[in-house]
Amino acid sequence: MDWLLAARMQANCLARPVNEAGPGGVADVVRRAGGLQAQTWRGASYAVRARSTATTLADVATAQETDRSVIRGWFMRGTLQLVATEDAGPLLGLLGPKLIKDTERRYGELGLPDRVRAEAADVLEDWLLTHGPSSRAELADVLVRAGLIAEPKGQAVYALIRYAGLLGRLCYGPGETWVAVRDWLGKPLVLEGDPEDLAGRYLTAYGPATPRDFATWSGLPVPLARRAVEAVATTSFEVETTDLPVLHAVDDLPGCHDVRLLGEFDAYLLGYQNRHFDLPTSIFPGGGMLRPAVVQAGRPIGTWQHATLAVDLFQPADLTEELADINRFSGH
Repeated sequence: MDWLLAARMQANCLARPVNEAGPGGVADVVRRAGGLQAQTWRGASYAVRARSTATTLADVATAQETDRSVIRGWFMRGTLQLVATEDAGPLLGLLGPKLIKDTERRYGELGLPDRVRAEAADVLEDWLLTHGPSSRAELADVLVRAGLIAEPKGQAVYALIRYAGLLGRLCYGPGETWVAVRDWLGKPLVLEGDPEDLAGRYLTAYGPATPRDFATWSGLPVPLARRAVEAVATTSFEVETTDLPVLHAVDDLPGCHDVRLLGEFDAYLLGYQNRHFDLPTSIFPGGGMLRPAVVQAGRPIGTWQHATLAVDLFQPADLTEELADINRFSGH
């Protein structure tokens, strides 16, 4: 079990294999990791730091806002992610229709039938093409003026913005604004995805893992996830009576035994149905929150705070190098 967790930590780039500085290093991390959770910008940024040696906080913003080599939007499981720009179209082509279907009941509760959603996507994209980056408040006013919602507050606004995002028509721009994808990237996304390609990238970044782990991470149906993993896996081995497919020989996965300080919602802790460890309430208090964690050899051993760098460890560990690197990354 210890070997499995250390091997997964290595696969997820937490041995810090990316040594390139600048936005190119950021894009390399995001590409290798198969995407990073981005419910908060800070969490996504510190996920990049934990997987690289020379990137900075400013580089993450530059990669997304200037180079546009990474894109923030709704991808795996319909949650906010930072993905390589070339992966955005294939991901939405593969995942978008199911995510929209899975949200149908909520659309109904919010009074957003197909006609309203389709018109809202057109209205939002047209506005963004004309006016550029816009905030939630601005887009809410646009939807009210178009007669698509009754008031600019409430969850319907975000639901319609997200719907347009799942169609590949808008994404996050600078800060907490949205932009039209056609304008931001200079061309529309091609919404065509291959489940086997995604399974291969998942096993590379998260393996050894099961088809159900892949389904949990991606949001794909379990039968489709199983077929895709079986099609690409080169071998597997048994852990606690469970077969775990991999793309590489076991000798290629010596494992990472280092200590890492992970930001909130780190992808490593959200990549599996069965992590083979329980998250304590100090890290996973419920309500959809996942706090910053200290991980060693793939296993959580404590928590920490961004603002103060205060650490609460469950077992002893030397954090000197990690704390110094956080200061380097943030420019302190």
